[in-house]
Amino acid sequence: MKTFYFILLFSAVLSGVSYSQNIYDVRSLSMGNTGVSNSYDVDALNNNPANILKQRTNNKASSYFSVLTNFNFHVNSGFFSFDFYDKYFTTNSVTDPIFLSDQDKATIISEASGEKVNISAMIKYISLVFNINKFGSVGISLDDRGAGNFTISRDPLELGLYGNQINRIYDFSGTGFKGTWIRQLNLTYARSIKPKKSKIFDDLSFGISVKPQFGQFFGSTDRNDLTITTNNNLQVRGTGGIEFLFAGTSADNVAQLSLTPAGFGVGFDFGVNAGIKNISKYGQMNVGLSLNDLGYIKWTKNANRYVYNGNYIVTDITDPAQLDSLNKIVKGTKVNVPDFSTTLPLNLRLGITYKIFSKPVKDALKKNDLELANISLEYLQGFYDDLGFSKKPAVGFGAELNATNVISPRIGLVLGGTEEFAVNFGLGIDTGPVLIDLGTYNFSSLFSPKSSTKFSGGLSIKYKIN
Repeated sequence: MKTFYFILLFSAVLSGVSYSQNIYDVRSLSMGNTGVSNSYDVDALNNNPANILKQRTNNKASSYFSVLTNFNFHVNSGFFSFDFYDKYFTTNSVTDPIFLSDQDKATIISEASGEKVNISAMIKYISLVFNINKFGSVGISLDDRGAGNFTISRDPLELGLYGNQINRIYDFSGTGFKGTWIRQLNLTYARSIKPKKSKIFDDLSFGISVKPQFGQFFGSTDRNDLTITTNNNLQVRGTGGIEFLFAGTSADNVAQLSLTPAGFGVGFDFGVNAGIKNISKYGQMNVGLSLNDLGYIKWTKNANRYVYNGNYIVTDITDPAQLDSLNKIVKGTKVNVPDFSTTLPLNLRLGITYKIFSKPVKDALKKNDLELANISLEYLQGFYDDLGFSKKPAVGFGAELNATNVISPRIGLVLGGTEEFAVNFGLGIDTGPVLIDLGTYNFSSLFSPKSSTKFSGGLSIKYKIN
């Protein structure tokens, strides 16, 4: 039984992959999720559409692109790690299993009960940005993203680890999962203007993204008020029940890739980036603002509800006939449901970036000199407590040191949101036509990957054409 509960937990988490706090590019991943004011070229897609026309100060390329070389993942949990799984849920062999002591069971219950596990990942199949002289910049990308989480409450864990206890009420209501898998096409346009008479702004960039959404899978615990009561007369009584809501490309309610989506919708991003005049002789400041993922998905294919009826009574748990009847009751009933809609994880971002140069800014920009360093501060506000996102605001801080024109180490810090606290680290490598970004959202996991409960990583390889 204990193995069953862990497999349920692990498979449910993996059933919905993709984002946590909406981290969309590897550079932001390693800089406190600060991308609204400091992202550029293809990294600005899904971040701040106004920034697709921005480039590193030593670059003046006509286009950027990546093909199957941009992805990141993130796991966030209060207890789940490789060591946790290896210690309590693996076996050496069929004949030499691991037996859990009472202390082991108490530890599992103490650490795992009520703790939400989030997993996120994103892969960009292709992304392109074209800078077209006076017309502006156009961006296109195709990526897969989604979200998944799972929580198991204390009572189901105790039932699975200790078995039925007499004169006990087991409450399942705190247990549930939710997952979604979405394929997204992003079409972005951005343009910059020079406010000639403004005493504040040196330049203004505006951008908009239209993002058709192709849903591949959706599943969630829609209702759970199940309770199980046992007594010392060998009787078991259930009340309430559990209902799961699904939609997907597979009729079996499993995540399955298909060219025919299970749902369709549309999302929008709006963004602005402003360069501020006369900050300092050796410094340049940009302010960014974006509203991301305003939209919805309507799920139409294989929309169904699984209903597990918990209203039963077993007067004698030793009676095989009654147990057979119970198995039929709790097996679940599949019911087709009308189309339903879900919203995208709407969020607002506001941030500033300050670039520090070794010579006066005007001279550096004329010669396309790269800044010595840049620092960024960002505020992120989500509007939903759902699927890896949080209404609890987050503040990010990031810094990048351009040690040379080739190597750029990065560090970041995040406070608030779903993470509450995270230290980030990354590295940028600019070889000329090829730009490589490596990063992690949780720096400590690099030193103890097996014991870490918050693990992430990302790789981006993109190309530029002058």
